[in-house]
Amino acid sequence: MASLLIILFLALLAWFWLNSIRAKEIAMQASAEACQQIQAQFLDQTASLKNVKINRDLNGRITLERTFGFDFSRDRETRQQGLVTIIGQKVTSVLLDEDSGTTIL
Repeated sequence: MASLLIILFLALLAWFWLNSIRAKEIAMQASAEACQQIQAQFLDQTASLKNVKINRDLNGRITLERTFGFDFSRDRETRQQGLVTIIGQKVTSVLLDEDSGTTIL
């Protein structure tokens, strides 16, 4: 019985790891596209995980909501922050913090 629980735990851990890698790829793609839309430079070419919580998707199923942060620059001198929120494997919002206010894509 204990070995079955260990196998189940390892399978769950492997699923979470693979699911997190896919979510990060989606967040990086959304970040790069948002930067391209506002003609900004996507700095460091990466997004970092800021928050994970349990939420419901549009179909009402319980899933993970992940928030990723990234940096961008419009003038190549100042570093600004952006956030991408993903519920399940779908981007729900992209926030770009700019001097003129927050842009939501």
